Order: sequence, then C-alpha cells, then structure tokens
Amino acid sequence: MVFHFCTIFWQSCVSPKFNIPAGTPYAGGWCRPQNDGPGLRAITLMAYAKAKPDVTQRVWSLVQKELDWVAANYTASGCDLWEEVSSNDFFWVRYTMRKALVLGSEFAQSIGHDLQRASSYKSAAAAITQSLPKHVASDGWVMESDGRQKDVAVIEAFNVGDLGDGMFAPLSKEVAATLSVLSHYFCNSFEINQQAARDGIPGLLFGRYEGDNYAGGNPWVLLTASAATLLYRQSKSLAEGATLDPAAADILKGLLGQEVTVANLLAGGDAILNRMKTFLTNGMHMNEQINRNTGTMLSAKDLTWNYANVLKAMQARVAALKVHSVRAEREIVV
Repeated sequence: MVFHFCTIFWQSCVSPKFNIPAGTPYAGGWCRPQNDGPGLRAITLMAYAKAKPDVTQRVWSLVQKELDWVAANYTASGCDLWEEVSSNDFFWVRYTMRKALVLGSEFAQSIGHDLQRASSYKSAAAAITQSLPKHVASDGWVMESDGRQKDVAVIEAFNVGDLGDGMFAPLSKEVAATLSVLSHYFCNSFEINQQAARDGIPGLLFGRYEGDNYAGGNPWVLLTASAATLLYRQSKSLAEGATLDPAAADILKGLLGQEVTVANLLAGGDAILNRMKTFLTNGMHMNEQINRNTGTMLSAKDLTWNYANVLKAMQARVAALKVHSVRAEREIVV
C-alpha cells in the first residue's frame, strides 16, 4: 500500500509518497500533474460561499486564482482521474472545468465585480463546450479520452459537472448510451456480476475502465455508488417533467428490463446500492474494491471517496423521492 500527500500552492504540486507501514520512500512511477484540481476546488469554494455568505469575499480571492489558471490552461496535458495515463483532453477534466468556469463567470461579475475575468471565464467555458462533442463515439456514448475510452470517470463527470443547461443532461441519449455501454461491459467482465445475473439478482457492480488490472481489476465501491447516483438523478429529472428522448427511452428500457418510469429508475439505483451492500459485511466499512470473483473487500481500507459517493447517492435518492412525492400529491389533487 502506498500513502501519498500533496502540498498545494495553487497549481504547483509536490507529492512525496511513502510505503506503509515501512515508511520507506516510494520510488515507482506515478502520473502527474492532475489538472482537475483547480476547477473542482473552485466549484467547492463557490458552493461554500453560497452556504456561508459572510466568507464570500475571502472565497473570491481564492477562486480567481484557481480559475485564472483553468482559463489559461484547460488544454494542458495532465493525468487522468486514476493517476495512470496522460492526455490533454479528458472528458472528466473538461466537463468539470466547464462547470467551474460558467459558475466562476457569474461569481466574478456578481461578487468580484470583475467584468474582465467574467468575460475570460465565459469565453474559456464556451471553447470547452465546443470541444466536448468530440468525446461522443459514433454510436452515441461518451468516451473519457482517445487512449482510455470506456471509463466510469465519465459517469462521475456527469454527476459532478452537470450545470442543468441540457448538455449531457441525465436523460439525454448520450448519457443513457454511456450508462448502457459501461453496464454491459462490467456485467460481462466480472464473475460476481455474471453469477448475480444467473441467479436473477438485480443490481450491478462497476469497475473503473476497460482493461483495468490494478489489484486485479475489480469493482469499485465509489463508482458503483456513482452509477446509482446517475439513476436517481434520471428519476428526479423525469419526475420534474424532462422530455425523454425516444432513443434514450429504448436504451434505458433495455437496462431496466421494464418501462422507463420515475419509480423504475429509482428502483434501478436501489438495486445497485443493495447489491453492493451485500458485500459490506464488516460493519459497513468500505474498502476501495470488491473482489471480482468472491465479493471480498480489497485494497485501501475505509476509502474516504467511497463514503462521499455513497452519501451523494443517498442525497440524490432523497431528492428524487421528494420530487416524485410532490408530483404524486398534485396528481391526486387534480
């Protein structure tokens, strides 16, 4: 097991790493830099300012440094979400940067009273928006990058980077196709999923990407939760009256094995989380991975990202149920 930490001075990153428990320096390769950090930090800071207005000006002083870098360097080469391969055009990085810049443009104008930065961020976001369709494969699903195509980092991006402006909306045919392609891949790749299918057990465990061999290449807790989150978001979107593209409806119907309804999408997310819960036999402690054959927990113990993504899934479920309940009440009244 390798432990590493990062001392950040804006975009300069020094990452000494040590083997645990030996305490010796880790001398192996580790892909750097990762360019997703500035945008993600900016998104988080702006959300914090919204929740706690008295820190808004302090937040602006930080956000402008993050987004100045993003606006100038969004095409820079960097490493993927998994710190393994390099590209200057990862979907995860571009889509989340786009959100940061769009929100940042509004923040710069309303909070910073900085029209020049607002314009710069808006222009960079528009350029990223124009570049994103290149990630859509010929048959409609979204690729992470040329060198790493089938990757659940894309689903994570859909959840984190959505602006609610229609681009890769939860019920779009591109999002539905991506969920379908990745679901079929991992269904066929993991014996634990194949066994569940043979036994008629609903739910699916998701790994990272096609051909992953780290620690044997297994399902990951955080990404399985991310797939559930997407289904809950689709349920909420449908409950809110979003138009379901006929092609997306056909794709989702194939995944669900039944009609695409608010309740059935919600049940799809539940099936994924309940399937994962089957293997959390140690007091709900969540290791990084689940053995692809036996279901035993593997790799890093109590990975923080697991808990964050499970909580996000639970929050998305509550939000979907709330909209569904309000809609049902209105229909009863009518």
